[in-house]
Amino acid sequence: MQNSLALKLLRGSLFFLLGLIAAVLPRLLDLPNDPPDTAHKAATWSAILALFVQGVVWTNIIVGHFVQRYTSIHTRDGSSITTFKAIGVVIRVVMWIVLGLAALTVMDIRIRPILAGLGIGGLAVAFAVQTTLADLFAAIAIVVDKPFVVGDAISVDNYRGKVEHIGLKMTRVRSDSGEQIIFSNGELLKSKIRNYSR
Repeated sequence: MQNSLALKLLRGSLFFLLGLIAAVLPRLLDLPNDPPDTAHKAATWSAILALFVQGVVWTNIIVGHFVQRYTSIHTRDGSSITTFKAIGVVIRVVMWIVLGLAALTVMDIRIRPILAGLGIGGLAVAFAVQTTLADLFAAIAIVVDKPFVVGDAISVDNYRGKVEHIGLKMTRVRSDSGEQIIFSNGELLKSKIRNYSR
């Protein structure tokens, strides 16, 4: 498994190579640096941008690898799988923010005005995607409180079946008649759930 992770990281290292080329190219071509805000600065910014993108790619590869490894081992524990996937999403977002702030700091861009703008923009985005966020928080509530887990026979309103998958946004239930019923987690928690497996 570690070799496959190393291979995935190696395959996803294109932007690292581009960053090195951008950093070394002005020196190899012996470009003049008389006005400091020319080719060298553009090359430095290109290298930083490439390394930021590379950090995002590597973060996705590493987190995706361990999430896939965990889910392949714990195939029957749906709540743990959902928890691990949620942790993976949080780790990705935190790492992207840290990498972005580090890149902006290296490029001598003032971060405070950007953070203030992100705070206001974040409120607007949160308001726009409040249904999705409600489903995400409902998924966390399902994972923590465990009103049901994968494999439980439940009934919701007039629907009855076995829980097949608990996702970050939706829960899939296989009904007694064979069709798959998909509930959004937010709506599911608002409904009366009967669990026949407990």
